[in-house]
Amino acid sequence: MKRLFIIHGWGGAAREPMIAWLGKVGTELGFETTVLEMPNTNVPTIDAWTKHLEDNVYYVDQDTYFIGHSLGGQAILRYLEMNKGSQLGGAILIAPAFIVNGLETQEDQDIFRPWKDRPIDFTSIRAMSGNFVTIFSDNDQSVLLDANREIIEKSLGQKIIIEHAKGHFCKEDGVVDLPIVKEILEGWK
Repeated sequence: MKRLFIIHGWGGAAREPMIAWLGKVGTELGFETTVLEMPNTNVPTIDAWTKHLEDNVYYVDQDTYFIGHSLGGQAILRYLEMNKGSQLGGAILIAPAFIVNGLETQEDQDIFRPWKDRPIDFTSIRAMSGNFVTIFSDNDQSVLLDANREIIEKSLGQKIIIEHAKGHFCKEDGVVDLPIVKEILEGWK
C-alpha cells in the first residue's frame, strides 16, 4: 500500500485547515495517510524534526510519499538526505522555506539559521525520484517566490507550480484546501 506522510511547518500543527484537508484527501485517495505533529513546533531544530520523521516513517521506498508545508518541506528533504540510495514515490513541497522573509526577532533568526546555513545534498535526493513537485504562491510574504524558486530550480530541477494569491498557504491567507495537490496525488495513486 502507498504511504503518505504530511508535515506541517514552523509554528504549525496537524489540525491546521489545509494540513487536515490534505490528510483527508490522502485517505480518500487510498493512501495510508499519516499527518505528523512535529515536535517543538515553535522552536524547530533539524535534528529533532528529522528524528521525528525517522521514528514515524521507518523506511523510504517507491511506495512512500510526502507532502510538506514551509519548513516541513525542508525537513522532508533533510530526512530524505539521510536515506540516500533509497527509492521514493514522490514529494510535494508547498512553499518550502529555504530563504525566509520577515524574521523580526533575534530568537527567530537564531532558530532559522541552521536551516538556512546547513547544506542539503540535493544530488542524492534528486536521484531518489522523478516525482518532486514544488508549489509556490506569487504573493507569499514569508517564503518569497523568486529566491526560493531559484533554489528549487537549481537543486531539484523538477516540476514547479505557481499558485495565484495563496499567500503562505495558511488559514490567515484564506487557504483551507489546495486542489492542485489532490490532482497530483490522483496521478500518483
